[in-house]
Amino acid sequence: MNMENITGAAVVSNDYLDTRKFLVDELRKLATRHSVVVEAPRRFGKTSVIKEFVRQEREKGNESRFSILFLELEGVETLDQFCLKLYRDLINLYDIRRYGEWLKTILHDSWNAVASRVPSVGIPEFELELREITRNFDFQTWKERITPLIAGLSKLDKNVVIALDEFPDMLQNFAGGAEPLGFTKATDVLTAWLRAIRQEYQDAASCRFVFCGSVNLRKTLEEAGLGKRINDTETLRVPPMREDEARLLLQTLAASYGILLEPAALNFMVTKTADGPPYYGQVLIKALRDSRRSEISLELLQGIYLNMLRSGDHDLNHFDSRLNTYIPSQMELESSRAILRTLCNDDWHERELYDVIIADSRLDYATYQKVVDRLIYEGYLKRDIDSAGKLSFLSPLLRDWWACKAGVR
Repeated sequence: MNMENITGAAVVSNDYLDTRKFLVDELRKLATRHSVVVEAPRRFGKTSVIKEFVRQEREKGNESRFSILFLELEGVETLDQFCLKLYRDLINLYDIRRYGEWLKTILHDSWNAVASRVPSVGIPEFELELREITRNFDFQTWKERITPLIAGLSKLDKNVVIALDEFPDMLQNFAGGAEPLGFTKATDVLTAWLRAIRQEYQDAASCRFVFCGSVNLRKTLEEAGLGKRINDTETLRVPPMREDEARLLLQTLAASYGILLEPAALNFMVTKTADGPPYYGQVLIKALRDSRRSEISLELLQGIYLNMLRSGDHDLNHFDSRLNTYIPSQMELESSRAILRTLCNDDWHERELYDVIIADSRLDYATYQKVVDRLIYEGYLKRDIDSAGKLSFLSPLLRDWWACKAGVR
């Protein structure tokens, strides 16, 4: 099987690892009866699970029991932008010829724009006209326009799933200044409305939500004092790769590009990527391709690996820049870097690391725990159950890269 090496983007079809397809099956089962939060650290392939689910269902055509909306929310900064996306895509779900009379009664002044674009609702002119018609809508008006479209989903005789990718990232964007209500109020009114929708249709199969994003949704809502807003959802956790999965991924990707791996070289790569996300295997294969070598010995691999770590590889640099974006204060930022630098050499118990390394910085222990939690769900660290819960890097590859970055090695 040929598998394309894709770093940083969602993968589907032949590029989606067969050993991970159980996650798609699990999402399908959950979404039949529940709204779902897909959880995992960054780069674990959460979006890939959803997109492979979408692909499989679309491949079934009319035989599918699902109708799925996939809303990409990266870059959305306001409630208005979110509502316009949702409104537009909900309209697209309906066959206008079949449901035209009903749509006409609920779309009001938007109906002329819709009717004039049959059957090409998604063309740019429609987008512009719909934007113009809705330009002055406030959130209450948006709710009044969107709610009937959601209530009517039972007409479709499908399990309708509305997948909101990068949803927690969008919520954090509300703090950027473009949203008039600000982060806390906008997050409050939006999540309250979505919960009300879920509660109203909890006994019907007409509408479920799937939430996903590179920022942890539960933590984001807890920080806003709104943690209970998603306690009615089920959780799908995307696990790290087992050793056999890492080996299969590396072998398949290498074979797809005609790269012959010496057994010792393959074993070395497996030790660097197992117990982490597929992303690190993809990064390693990319480094091999960039070397333009077709036969990889252990000695050659170690040279390629060291060069990748020291060359400022752009597929890893975001792990440095992201700290500046998401750690809220200078003291917490400095502590996060001290934690990572310390763990480059050895695993530490959480309390011991605080007492020895962090306490003198005057960062209180509760805030320190929040920093550690952030580093965990951002995909830097884990609490290792195999070593009495000690803190360690999530991936040996990331540990090696950070050690070079921090000058520890």
